[in-house]
Amino acid sequence: MRRLFLSLMTLVLCLGASAQETPDTLSAARVSSVRGSVVAPQVITSKELRSVSALPEAVRRFAGVQLRDYGGVGGLRTVNVRSLGSEHTGVFVDGIQVDNAQNMQVDLGRFGLEGLGAVSLFSGQKSSPLQSAKEYSSASSLYLESSEPVFRPGKRDNWIIGSSVGSFGTFSPRAVWEHAFKGGTSLRLTGEGVSSTGRYRFHVKDYRQYPDGSIAGYDTTMTRQNCDLAGVRAEARLSSPRSSGSFWNIHAYFYGSGRGLPGPVYKKAGEYPLSLDRQTDRDAFIQGRYVREICKGWSMALRTKLSFSHLEYTDFPELAPEDSPARYNYRNHSAYLSAAASRTAGKFRLNVAQDLQYDYLDADLRGFVFPGRLSSWSCVSAAFLTGPLDVSANLLYLIERDSFLSGDDRSSSSRDALMPSLVFSWKPSGRLSVNGFAKRSFRMPTFNDLYYTTVGSKTLDPEDAFQLDLGAEWRAVESISHHLALKVDVYRNLLRNKIIAVPTSNQFRWSMYNLGKVSVLGGDLTADYSFRFDDGEAGLVARYTLQRSRDRSDPEALTWNGQIPYIPLHSGSVNLFGSFSGWRADMTFFATGERFTTSANLPAYRLAPWTTLDAALSKDISLKTGSLSLKLRLNNLLNEQYAIVDNYPMPGFNFLFGITFAF
Repeated sequence: MRRLFLSLMTLVLCLGASAQETPDTLSAARVSSVRGSVVAPQVITSKELRSVSALPEAVRRFAGVQLRDYGGVGGLRTVNVRSLGSEHTGVFVDGIQVDNAQNMQVDLGRFGLEGLGAVSLFSGQKSSPLQSAKEYSSASSLYLESSEPVFRPGKRDNWIIGSSVGSFGTFSPRAVWEHAFKGGTSLRLTGEGVSSTGRYRFHVKDYRQYPDGSIAGYDTTMTRQNCDLAGVRAEARLSSPRSSGSFWNIHAYFYGSGRGLPGPVYKKAGEYPLSLDRQTDRDAFIQGRYVREICKGWSMALRTKLSFSHLEYTDFPELAPEDSPARYNYRNHSAYLSAAASRTAGKFRLNVAQDLQYDYLDADLRGFVFPGRLSSWSCVSAAFLTGPLDVSANLLYLIERDSFLSGDDRSSSSRDALMPSLVFSWKPSGRLSVNGFAKRSFRMPTFNDLYYTTVGSKTLDPEDAFQLDLGAEWRAVESISHHLALKVDVYRNLLRNKIIAVPTSNQFRWSMYNLGKVSVLGGDLTADYSFRFDDGEAGLVARYTLQRSRDRSDPEALTWNGQIPYIPLHSGSVNLFGSFSGWRADMTFFATGERFTTSANLPAYRLAPWTTLDAALSKDISLKTGSLSLKLRLNNLLNEQYAIVDNYPMPGFNFLFGITFAF
């Protein structure tokens, strides 16, 4: 089967390379997360991104999403879509996946908003022309799309200088320089720093009844300690104009930080132990994408990426912090190459893609196995596109071969999986659309799951997921001044050997284990209304999610049919917004129902429901030499005391004020 896929891909590429270029089909080569997709994703536009101060705040507005936040400025923030786990959510920057160095849980807090044009979420299978094979493998996909620089007539340079200050001693300066070269090629350089003490006071009250009938707990006010953060992010993006016969971009990224890991808050032996552990990160990558329209109906795309990440963890003994700490260093190297080709003939479209990636993990630990992994993704996708009815059938073949030290010898093991998917979209009328998909996803345990000392579990089995989805969208009102749309999705996910990752004594030490079977039955409901007037716009977006995520592993166990850890049965949000004469105001309400820390849904493991109310106010002022932007962000206006992760209290009321000058 693998040879068949490789042969088909080679054939398509060779046929495309021998054809002559015609400029009349340039639009087919302009790929993005939305353009050409059989189904439309949830999208947050650049206008909406201006109302938030960080990427995680924007992502949690999506229906069906749980954002796991460990609190504070430097806390880990990961995204979980439809109870599948953050490892099943691929995060893509300009169409190339982000690989991280900790449990395949991409920390969204490491990405800035500067230069970001849109954020889109595909719950299930994206099916667009020229997408890479890896994009077919994710159960859900989050796309971060860079915006293209816009220059005033006669100008070749843009400067953006800004700074933010706020609660917890937060200070974050940033600068952006954009330059247009002759011929239309543009360069964007971005630099941003952040420093914060991270300290905040919180009230924690926890009384629980245990299975033996006893009640224990505490009620106190504390200050969150050892949660400081100092970080820097630098990016460079060089891109060609989209109006030529081809399109390319090169993106270089660096992120470095040092932070404290405050650990959980719990009472033990008459005291509240505080963590002094530290973590230092150095992440860098350089990636490139080249898209070309070869001839009428033929196009191709090449992608490549080199990445390196260094994680240093300093472990201070909890009971004797004066003793010498233990230090762990992990260095992850990764190389990625992808080739894709697309052939469109009338109502039919054929895509073929082949991806290769090699990963190597190094550490300065005695007895470490120094694992290497060669991964291959081969995909064939065929689509039938009529307009009213679009159907795409996809077949992905994955092979992963691991090599590692076993004693004095180098050993190896390999696994493979076949992952089919089917996507459709039907538009019986101009206002009504129906879409759905069926998909199988197969996730191998990562290096971090298997080989991190104090973290991994070498007995983990691969995770197998099957997804079914049926959705409909009705544009009830669509006029120049008014817009009203209702969208509903019903889905069923079945998972075998689901890998659960939860922190133990802090955010570095994780416990991973398999749940034999998990059944998810859920639904998302979204209502979107807006109206426009002479110099402004106002509207409301309401989202509600119901997820019944049950542990179906062992009928005799206490966990049978229990809601799996950290997944609420009910959750939702309401966003009110309005803009007028350069002013924009947003008010966002989030609500999450009760959750449990284990599948044994006993009162002792219950996490209370929580709600928050956030607000944002911004003003754009036009100047002769440029523009001035002011933004005030108020989080948790009601000072709610809550925790998204057990024993990791979230901040109460906090604010962030930013000023940006563009010229």
